[in-house]
Amino acid sequence: MSIFSSSGFGSFGGPAAPGSEEKSSQTAVFHKAATKYPAAIAVLVLGCMAGVASAFAADLPDTRSAPVYAPPAPPAFSWTGFYVGGNAGYGIDHASYPYTLLEGDTFVQDRDGLTQSGPVLGAQAGYNYQLSGLPFVGDHIVVGTEIFGEWSGINGSGTAPSVLGPATFGTRIESYGGIISRVGYAFDRLLIYLEGGIPYGVTKSYYSVGSYNGSSTVARFQIGKQNIVGAGVEYAFADNWSVRFDYLYSYVAAKWVEFDPAPGVSFGYLSRTSFHSARVGIDYHFDLFGSPTPVVAKY
Repeated sequence: MSIFSSSGFGSFGGPAAPGSEEKSSQTAVFHKAATKYPAAIAVLVLGCMAGVASAFAADLPDTRSAPVYAPPAPPAFSWTGFYVGGNAGYGIDHASYPYTLLEGDTFVQDRDGLTQSGPVLGAQAGYNYQLSGLPFVGDHIVVGTEIFGEWSGINGSGTAPSVLGPATFGTRIESYGGIISRVGYAFDRLLIYLEGGIPYGVTKSYYSVGSYNGSSTVARFQIGKQNIVGAGVEYAFADNWSVRFDYLYSYVAAKWVEFDPAPGVSFGYLSRTSFHSARVGIDYHFDLFGSPTPVVAKY
């Protein structure tokens, strides 16, 4: 052993650095631990490196894009609910009307073709219910009931020969309406439907023979002897509004009417109230049972 080592001097004769013996001891201990526990030392080193990397990354700006907001899908349109509306259209019919004319000892029995036509204008109100969960058809079936009333200008007249001059007879449908049921198939906002029910009508039968004339107004409503049948299509162009087009055949009644314009003169004919009509209309739907508006959170 060198005299310098034993006397506290370095290898070159100088004094040993302060703490060098302590550092050598720590190095020896670390070397011994690394040799004995290499896995633990590796985990410790990796943990320190990860901590440093995380701290460094926290100081960097966030370059990730914001999440894309997708609004919820709107609720499916439903036809369920009450509605009111108005309509306008045109009605027409042509039929062969029998008539009789008695003038003294002369009796005439014949028939004449009579065309009735004219505008119609009215209003309607009803309720629809859209069924759900049905086999094969799902949520597409809509059923409902409607009442409607129409002012009518449908009118037609015919003529017959008479010793008093030409005899004119005719029928004017002054108003009509009905109670109908509807069943349809909905393609979301488009509804195609059939309809049928019971009509009523107010008709005016009139005549004119020479200088004589007269009329008779009758209201007609007979369950089982009158009917309405038809079909239509309706489209909801907004959540509460729809437009419609329908065709109806209305058979109100056929009644024999007879007038006695003068002594010894009698005139009668069959007053028939049936016609085809085509109407366009608009409805306002009350959203009494609609789905609540979804609540969307904003960030």
